[in-house]
Amino acid sequence: MRLATTLITPLALGILLAACGSDSDGSTAAAATTPNAGATTPAAPAATRTIIMVWDGLRPDSVNATDTPNLYALRQSGVNFSDNHSTYPTFTMMNSSSFATGSFPKTSGFYGNTFWTPPQGSANTIPAGNGAGGSAQDYQDPVFTEDYAVLATLNDYYGGQLLLVKSLFATAQAAGLTTATIGKSGAAYLQDLGKGGVFLDENTVQPRSLVTELQGAGFALPANVVKNYSGSDAVTLAANNGNPTARAGYVTFNTTAYDPDGKVAIAARDSADTTQGAPEDAANKYMMSVYTQYILPQKKPMLSLIWFRTPDNVEHGYGPGSANMKAGLRSQDARLGELIAALRANGMDSSTNIVVVSDHGHSSVSGPVSTFPLRAITASTTVPSGGVSTASIGAADPNGYSFSGDVRSADLLTYRGFAAYDGAGCSTSAMYGITADGKPVIPVKVDATGNLCGSANTKYQAISAGLSKPVASFKVPAPGSLPANGIVVAANGGSDYFYVPGHDAATVQKLVTFLQQREEYGAIFVDSRYGSIPGTLSMAQVNLENAKRQNNGQPDVVVSFSWDYNTSVQGMPGIEFESVGGQRGMHGSFGISDVHNTLIANGPSFLSNKVVTTPSGNVDVAPTVAYLLGLSMPQADGRVLNEGLASPATKDQPTVTPSTVTPAAAATGLTFELPTDPTGAAKDTALTKGTYSIELSVKDLTVGGKSYRYFDSARAVRN
Repeated sequence: MRLATTLITPLALGILLAACGSDSDGSTAAAATTPNAGATTPAAPAATRTIIMVWDGLRPDSVNATDTPNLYALRQSGVNFSDNHSTYPTFTMMNSSSFATGSFPKTSGFYGNTFWTPPQGSANTIPAGNGAGGSAQDYQDPVFTEDYAVLATLNDYYGGQLLLVKSLFATAQAAGLTTATIGKSGAAYLQDLGKGGVFLDENTVQPRSLVTELQGAGFALPANVVKNYSGSDAVTLAANNGNPTARAGYVTFNTTAYDPDGKVAIAARDSADTTQGAPEDAANKYMMSVYTQYILPQKKPMLSLIWFRTPDNVEHGYGPGSANMKAGLRSQDARLGELIAALRANGMDSSTNIVVVSDHGHSSVSGPVSTFPLRAITASTTVPSGGVSTASIGAADPNGYSFSGDVRSADLLTYRGFAAYDGAGCSTSAMYGITADGKPVIPVKVDATGNLCGSANTKYQAISAGLSKPVASFKVPAPGSLPANGIVVAANGGSDYFYVPGHDAATVQKLVTFLQQREEYGAIFVDSRYGSIPGTLSMAQVNLENAKRQNNGQPDVVVSFSWDYNTSVQGMPGIEFESVGGQRGMHGSFGISDVHNTLIANGPSFLSNKVVTTPSGNVDVAPTVAYLLGLSMPQADGRVLNEGLASPATKDQPTVTPSTVTPAAAATGLTFELPTDPTGAAKDTALTKGTYSIELSVKDLTVGGKSYRYFDSARAVRN
């Protein structure tokens, strides 16, 4: 018998996660050989119940005995894959598709979080459907895919092929295994796009029979479930149902720092707040209770995925090192404790694998602190009322908080003469940057007449409002009316997608030159159809080109915002620019703290007290879990992580070769523009050579005659 450890629940309950024993239902599945096996490959073991728990945005350096005692114990006694890699771009939905299929976009054809579906054919066809809330979803503009109803619409639009390859859940269901997916809107649903298992997220419950079962068992339902069913399937909520998956907004404070006259105030996130914790804590607790008290004991799923938006949501709101983020870690760890307690209570603890993984890491949003010094936040002296505190921005403080890092690509491009759109209207952000002398980079203004924003007295920040034909709103024109060589920006966070539906090579080259000159932008990747553009790498080199999506979902250019792992905010290394959003934390870039994420595994199928230092990736989770279920996923880009398995598919030892990939030629003749001046007038006189290139750091792992490439980071090199 292998003793894993004694785990500590939030109530200090000792829970033993042992390595032998049998399931209460004795479920098994036929053995299969994995496609990654070598000549000495043994048969795969009988199916072992496996639960994948996704801690959204969990950085590996956030796992500790104080904030995450259950997870820390799980890591210490099980397997810690210490060099795991998020799929780039390091967004939730991009990695949701990697968890679902074991593949990169080159294979899956999926481009979340936010992507654009260009109008198709002479009829300029675009998707049409409602969102989870029941209202019509906008597909004229880029669409945010963290919504089961949006994903269902897109799946219909693509003829049932939103994911171009068979998923882990579909593979398990085809083998007769019961599955369950629980948690975060969109991310959980994508795992079981074919609706073959039981499903509960923040908006709905599927199938309809599960709705009846849960209500009969006395459980509340997500309030939006009524939007999912109609006619004879219509759902009536109990009078005391409430909204168990509701979550509060972030605590903010009002600041006039972006108005040179000190009169017009905008909202800023209060990173100094210590009162809120994780806004989604109650929702997570509810969903875990449904799983542990009903789905697990009644359905006995052999494969489950539980995905909660913690700590990511708190990191976005307050920053990776904030007090509220640490409270979020503790609440998420409590959910893990509840899961382990339920496995023990149902006699499943000794025969269940738990795989804890994050979709990506997380970084603080900030420009260079030498240009935009961190600033103190004078904490509120009263408990926030209505989500608004009385905090205020203080003086420059190296131990303070960022008020910089936001970039609106459509605004910058429009100012330079491009016809650029991002699908959003007028907006404000307290993260556009305050310089060392206290001046705002983009001052806030008020549209008194509504001519710019469509509504009188709307506040906005946009340099293009100063043009002879002022622009402050960047909604995409109606299908068929986009200007020639127009550009649509899918603003995603740590990376932006650029669509050039006319596919004009000169426009793409001009766009690339603009991005290379602006220091907010980092590594640039371009569709191979445009040939070799100096200073760039092709999207194919980072697994982002898909022939079936090339003109209908795949961007033409993808750029990571600039990042710096050597700068810390609130004790957490890693900063980056972001698409404007006013966030304190972000991910999606090709930076170290976004790419390197968490992967921990424990249970009868895994080794004990093991640190695996060879590289792994989120694309490896699905083929590994498939193997543990006695199945295989031959179409997956990832591999079975044999280094951590008690009964590996092969005992071949991998070899790892690190290297740096660079463009064939650097871009030359450039002048670089400082982020303190979005108009481009202020040049960086320290960079005199005028060259731009990229360094893509990779590790190539070879095992069993196959090679797998893992991307560590990519950065721009300007001289």
